[in-house]
Amino acid sequence: MTFLTVLMLEVWDILLDSSFYILVGIVIAGLLKVSLNPNTILEHLGKGRFYSVIKAAFFGVPLPL
Repeated sequence: MTFLTVLMLEVWDILLDSSFYILVGIVIAGLLKVSLNPNTILEHLGKGRFYSVIKAAFFGVPLPL
């Protein structure tokens, strides 16, 4: 096999392994979009500079886990 064929097979294998988690993330994001009011998010993350960044980082840390 050529290098390009092996590389494409490995990329496909990684995509297959991660596809379940990508789909779960999309479903959770859709549920959050439907259930949360945009004004509430803007109220917590739209004001100020420092404190809103801290809040966003705090809520974003568990997402990759």
